[in-house]
Amino acid sequence: MQLWQALLIGVLGYFGVNRTPWFFGQAGGFFGIGSPIVAGAIMGIILGDVKSGVIIGATLQALYLGQIQPGGALPSDRGFATFIGGSLAIASGGGPEAAIAMGVPLGLVGVAFFQLFMSTNAYFAHRGDRYAEVGDGEGIARSNMLAQIPTAAFYIILYTLANYYGVDFVQNILGMFPEVVMTTLGIVARIMPAVGFGMLLKYTVAEGREWMLAFFVMGFVLVSNTNFNILSLVLFSLGIAVLVISPMLLGFQNAGNASQSVNDLEEDDYEYEE
Repeated sequence: MQLWQALLIGVLGYFGVNRTPWFFGQAGGFFGIGSPIVAGAIMGIILGDVKSGVIIGATLQALYLGQIQPGGALPSDRGFATFIGGSLAIASGGGPEAAIAMGVPLGLVGVAFFQLFMSTNAYFAHRGDRYAEVGDGEGIARSNMLAQIPTAAFYIILYTLANYYGVDFVQNILGMFPEVVMTTLGIVARIMPAVGFGMLLKYTVAEGREWMLAFFVMGFVLVSNTNFNILSLVLFSLGIAVLVISPMLLGFQNAGNASQSVNDLEEDDYEYEE
């Protein structure tokens, strides 16, 4: 792979990061350009093999269809698998098998880099909090935009060098960190899911809606004791949502009908008096 091709893939990978505001934020970035099937097609154009790019992108897309990131917990980094494993598979002509062989371990390696980068980049979030305390909206926006400088530098440089020098480059970088750092990052990665679910509970189970805790218990029991795939879970949850919302909607409709009936009676009384 030539350096200019590696650089273009590095820039593309940055635009597909979950925390970038470009291309309509998550809609056009992480869920658009960052999707393996879309990124694979674009990388195929860059590398001169669109067919292989689409096939490899679709293969990697299937691996990450059911992935969720509760509270920032990252089970596997899709970006590393796509913009390093997928691109190198296209360039080498290895096909979907090579993409999976490189993408799976690279996704796990990417988690360590993700935790390391987010730990240092949290400075900008705390900087924004200080501006929020004094009501400085421009300061908050400026902090968010400044955070894009290290984000762009980190991902563009890492993706570019990894594509130019190969997968071993990423492994060599990890080997430079002390063991205590890697151990700490592993512990943080295991804590993050609990933090994420805590955040969901804080905003969902508000005062007067404590009964919604039942859904978390039901979901935990369902996932822990069944072999439901992600589609089955979505359809089951949709059915529960319909059962819960329908009585509410019916109540609103009945209330509206009752209000209309009262208005009709008042109009009839008024006509009778005349």
